[in-house]
Amino acid sequence: MEKFFVETFGCTANTSATELMSYLLNECGYEKISETSKADFVLINTCVVKAPTESKIKDLLVKLYQKSPLIVTGCLPQVMVDWCHQKIPQAALLGVDHFGEICQAAKNTLKGKTFELITRKKEFCEEIQRDRDRPLTGILEISKGCTGLCAYCIVRIAKGPLVSKSTNQIIQEAQIALAEGCKELWLTAQDTASYGVDLDTSLPLLLESIVDLPEDFMIRIGMMNIDYASRIMEPLKDFLQHPKIYSFLHIPMQAGSDVVLKKMNRRYTIKEFKLLVEQLRKDINLTLSTDVIVGFPGETEEDFKKTLEVLDEIQFDVVNISKYGDRKGTISSKSQEKLPTEIIKQRSIALTEKVHEMTLARNRNWIGWEGTALALRRDERTTATLLRNKSYKLIAIDNPTIELGKWYDIRITDALKTRLVGSII
Repeated sequence: MEKFFVETFGCTANTSATELMSYLLNECGYEKISETSKADFVLINTCVVKAPTESKIKDLLVKLYQKSPLIVTGCLPQVMVDWCHQKIPQAALLGVDHFGEICQAAKNTLKGKTFELITRKKEFCEEIQRDRDRPLTGILEISKGCTGLCAYCIVRIAKGPLVSKSTNQIIQEAQIALAEGCKELWLTAQDTASYGVDLDTSLPLLLESIVDLPEDFMIRIGMMNIDYASRIMEPLKDFLQHPKIYSFLHIPMQAGSDVVLKKMNRRYTIKEFKLLVEQLRKDINLTLSTDVIVGFPGETEEDFKKTLEVLDEIQFDVVNISKYGDRKGTISSKSQEKLPTEIIKQRSIALTEKVHEMTLARNRNWIGWEGTALALRRDERTTATLLRNKSYKLIAIDNPTIELGKWYDIRITDALKTRLVGSII
């Protein structure tokens, strides 16, 4: 049996794509292994959302290309095919719409033939089985692409306009995941709130269908943008209080200045963003995650101070910070207002310090809390078991023998920046 090694970079949707490809390769008679040196071919599923990640992946691809037959999938071949032709000319290339053709790519690669599919297509792969990265977590990609035109975003270039998956296929994938023992279903997309606008349906209607499934499980709603989230506000609030849905949302803010948001082509004002958060948090113990880009072209010191002020005001639970960097083909990459690297670095340091203080303070508010949490996986770096409560707070309990997939009564005893610490009552 011929063997393959796979590595994934990037978002949850990429993880889902790798799970699909691994399953298909196994069905075609290939065996997944954990060492590149023993593999007959290597599969790298790529991401280009940030320049440092792109650089790391390119270095890895050039290195692997010298040693093994190589298949490169995802966003990098989709938007940088010329680089692939120049640096790894014999590698098989699959774009973001062709993960389902992985077996064909493998057969050609092992025969020493070139293989390339990066054309656009709307259809999703119909295969609903997966080789899951986490046995208790089923990832459901509900759509690809988005309706936005953000000035900095290469993902929109790679993934194209919004295409929603049919509700029937999503439900089938959910049923398979639950039948295999999954206790979480992660709904993932570039913008979950826009799901269904191209199919005359909606995220609330999809959630209604999923929560009706009889098994014991939790749903995590993935990243959404404010313009579509505001259109489904009332049903969204109701679902966030549903016992099968985590009280958690990831809504990118990106900047605290309306001037910068306009330059970014974001379709909201800070006033609208704060109003949305206020409405969502009313009567809900909501864990709120966001993204912030620091040093966007044209961002003044006053603009940056406004971002710090909004963070103080909103008090997010999780903040993902990105230093601005040009991405190929984006509007902002052509800007004449780019900031010096040193200024971006200084602002990133200041923002990181602010976020660390804020998230630690938010987590400390949980000390003394008692309630139930779902045991999901072992911590790879410690002896702890990791759990999630209804608000999707990550809780570490120093006990590696806790049975996974079960709910436990726990008490929070301590708090760190990125997790809570607890014990079983």
